[in-house]
Amino acid sequence: MVGKNLSKKLVSLGLILTLSLGLFSGCKNQESKSEDQKIKIGISQIVEHDALDMAREGFLKELSNRGYTKDKIDVDLQIAQGDMALTSTIANNFVSDKKDLILAISTPSAQSVKNATKDIPILFTAVTDPISSNLLKNSNEPEENITGTTDMVDIKKNLILGKTLIKDSKNVGFVYNTSEVNTKKQLDMALELSKELDLNIIKIPITNTSEVQMAVSSKIDEVDFIFLPSDNMVASSLPIIAKTASKKNIALIGCDEPMIKKGALACFGIDYFELGKQTGTMAADILDGKEISKLPVASLDKPTLIINEDVLKELNLSPEKELLDQAKLISSK
Repeated sequence: MVGKNLSKKLVSLGLILTLSLGLFSGCKNQESKSEDQKIKIGISQIVEHDALDMAREGFLKELSNRGYTKDKIDVDLQIAQGDMALTSTIANNFVSDKKDLILAISTPSAQSVKNATKDIPILFTAVTDPISSNLLKNSNEPEENITGTTDMVDIKKNLILGKTLIKDSKNVGFVYNTSEVNTKKQLDMALELSKELDLNIIKIPITNTSEVQMAVSSKIDEVDFIFLPSDNMVASSLPIIAKTASKKNIALIGCDEPMIKKGALACFGIDYFELGKQTGTMAADILDGKEISKLPVASLDKPTLIINEDVLKELNLSPEKELLDQAKLISSK
């Protein structure tokens, strides 16, 4: 009887030692992983253009500022070149590769990543309306694994800016991508504001870049200036739009600095580098252990007034000195 009890005690002691060694080994492996393996970050970007590239650069810059330097993170950048189906492939590959965090730059990229995982933390940037895009239900209290920064521009300020620079303006052309929910949201906002601002919004719909010139040319004689919303197709087509508008001396009011550099007249716009840095701050917080549900969707507090001096001269416009004094003046050259 004594022998049996001793045998049971020895077996129990052996199990305890085995479990203890297993737990110790697990802790050691975890420490080894955190010390030796880089944090894997996937970046899905719908297309290459200045605004989105600036957001990405700002994101990585702020991560570095927070201590997540190149020696500590492994960044996998994938650009879909405007191919919506490819955004899904990229998202699924990131999930298969078990990324620690995913950054989605643009609405289509964010939608694809959201559909691909409910576990990996997702941050988006350069998304105009995350609610209408079905990325989340409450911007102030994210309920799932996704949050980020919005590039919603102040439509009212920009329409007033157009009226201020182009005297006696009544008719405003609005170029918009018919398949982009964010652009449609901006159009709806402009239409709501039109009566208050005594403006007539003339829709200029496009579905792909090949029809941009014809679409703008068909309406150019009806407008006093054209407003360009935050939209990837519109941004990519800006050189064509600017060339078409320039022939008729029609001003373009944009929504960010890259648009102004490429031929638009002015904007109260988003600094995408700063927007990316804001997203990088959120990423560092998550990697430091903060719950994503504690990070509401963020936006830049103040838009920047930017005016293209070259276009100003070409159109022979003379804004009030007070307006020029508060503007960031840039050149297309």
